[in-house]
Amino acid sequence: MVGYRRTHNYPHGKPLPLILLDIGMAVLAVLWVFLIPGHWPRAIGIIAVFLVITFISTKLDGHYERTGQAVRIPRARVAVKFPQGLPLPMLAARLSFFVTVGIMVVFGVAPIADLTARHGIIACVFSLIGVAVLNLGLEHHYVNTGEAKEMQVSNRRDV
Repeated sequence: MVGYRRTHNYPHGKPLPLILLDIGMAVLAVLWVFLIPGHWPRAIGIIAVFLVITFISTKLDGHYERTGQAVRIPRARVAVKFPQGLPLPMLAARLSFFVTVGIMVVFGVAPIADLTARHGIIACVFSLIGVAVLNLGLEHHYVNTGEAKEMQVSNRRDV
């Protein structure tokens, strides 16, 4: 799956309730694609079911961890720290996020034509993706040049 990262290993096989929840998520994805366009009440219902399935899955994973049927896969969390202070390009990249979100809100609230607002919001979404890529690229650059350091951050569940 795209964007999916396993969080647990199941030494004795994945339990049936979790398999059924995975199937339910796949069905929700198909329903989202075919039933949602133009129907907000259906979207709200599908989002609610998604949240319920996610909650149940999280609780089951916790239960299976406690009973020994699941083993959490540890992930290292890293934060980038700037000992000499945040460089100006990084500050500009981070501020551009808030400026773009503000512009997006204005497009959503201001009394302008729907088509103009829609195009503006779509442009803001693509701009946010660009800002994220720029931020990651700048962090990588500053870590490689030695102006920033990657610091290990402890995981609250892996401690």
